[in-house]
Amino acid sequence: MLTRITINLKYIFSKFAIISSFVFGLVSIIQLFFDWNTIGIDSDNLKCKIMILVLLVVFCLITSLIWGLHSSKEVTVLSKDDIKIVVKYGDLMKIAFPKKKQPERIVVIAVNCCYDTIVNDDIIHEGSVHGQFITRFADSDEKRQALDAEIDKSLTAFGYGYTELSANEKRYGKRKRYPLGSVARIKGKNGVTFFLFALTQFDVDCVAHCDKYKYFDCMLKLFEYYDKHGQGKELYLYTMGTSMSRTGLSREEALQSIILLSKISKNMLKTKTTIVVDSKCKNELSITDL
Repeated sequence: MLTRITINLKYIFSKFAIISSFVFGLVSIIQLFFDWNTIGIDSDNLKCKIMILVLLVVFCLITSLIWGLHSSKEVTVLSKDDIKIVVKYGDLMKIAFPKKKQPERIVVIAVNCCYDTIVNDDIIHEGSVHGQFITRFADSDEKRQALDAEIDKSLTAFGYGYTELSANEKRYGKRKRYPLGSVARIKGKNGVTFFLFALTQFDVDCVAHCDKYKYFDCMLKLFEYYDKHGQGKELYLYTMGTSMSRTGLSREEALQSIILLSKISKNMLKTKTTIVVDSKCKNELSITDL
């Protein structure tokens, strides 16, 4: 909790300034009509006045902490006409796999260019967003094969070509390599559609790579695809491109980059776009100073 307060200190202080201005302004107005003696306080009792001041400051501080920490869970970074860009803490998998029918939405999942669907120590790490998606969406060999077929069907339908790799170029998994920025549209359940978005390229040992320049280019291609095929559905992104993607971007840099690119591409995103920051990152990544 202390760490979370520290990284949101500037935001909390802004709330403290608002609350204290209101409280002390209200006290000043009251004093225009009532003196200290009228409200039962000896006007010569300096100790009592200091105690009241301290209590008011403590009240303002506690209120600003509660308000600041609660409202820091979601921040609107752009709202204009039909365009809204929101950043919030949350669990992407809960958004992607709701238990009940929800308003139609699109959830973007970053994958590798070969669209691998085998989760193990050699190909897709189970802790990655890609791995979590596969584990939940295709929890059996039969479902995984059906997903593979849907991916191929979608990529073919939208005219994506591919390069056939050899075992010397990629040791494990699929060997059809699609272009960076490709998108496979997969229908989920309860109103969810997935955009499987090719953001990284595997080397011979299935180690993911994507430099910053390709990262930015891929994100713009994603927004172009949404503009043509998103049908105005609410769009969910996350801080993709960190850690195992090897872009060299920290979570904060990835978040700032996605926000910037979303703003630049706002005319292609005429909908509500929500950028989800993992709730586990609350103590290391602030969303209040965006």
